[in-house]
Amino acid sequence: REERTFTMSVPLVFSEALNLQQLGVPETSIKHGMTTMESDKFIVCREEGQVAMIDLRQGAQVTRRPIGADAAIMNPEHSILALRSNTTVQIFNLDSKAKLKSHNMPEPVVFWKWTSASNLAMVTATAVYHWPLEGNGPPVKLFDRHATLGPNTQIINYRVSADSKWCLLGGISAGNGGVINGNMQLFNVDKKLSQPLQGHAASFATIKLPGRDDPAQL
Repeated sequence: REERTFTMSVPLVFSEALNLQQLGVPETSIKHGMTTMESDKFIVCREEGQVAMIDLRQGAQVTRRPIGADAAIMNPEHSILALRSNTTVQIFNLDSKAKLKSHNMPEPVVFWKWTSASNLAMVTATAVYHWPLEGNGPPVKLFDRHATLGPNTQIINYRVSADSKWCLLGGISAGNGGVINGNMQLFNVDKKLSQPLQGHAASFATIKLPGRDDPAQL
């Protein structure tokens, strides 16, 4: 019998770029909710009684500050840090050492993300809020969570289109027989309408199509 060996090209090649433990970050801090990476500029790790900020632009320089927050995420473009303790959310400019904003949310935040350098999105058990850096106003409720993303759903993703007219909220929940269900909510900002979708991951993209002058949004 003739045997043949087929060699498949690997679609992704992984290589270690950084070892957090070698930088002094304890293993207990390297997990979902404790370590965040909003861009290729900073990694933020919540340690016991302090927050470690790794500046990837400066050769992985580590700065630790005595901050007792439940969670911390760095702005994708600027040295602006968002902190969350219970229902209190605060935003600080690390360069000027100034507090930019502070607000007490009506209920705990279960997921948050910088959707851009100028907007912090926060998801609670019932709704999605946007908090622009500009101005002094409080977070604005954008839409309510769909019934398919109920209280037993863990939110793992939130995206906003480039033109800020579409939002996508995604989560997972336990199904029968050990299956992990994926549900998403697509929201149109202008029409204020939601459409439930099934899936575990999704994203927006802008591409140029032949015969079309303006870019198409997917």
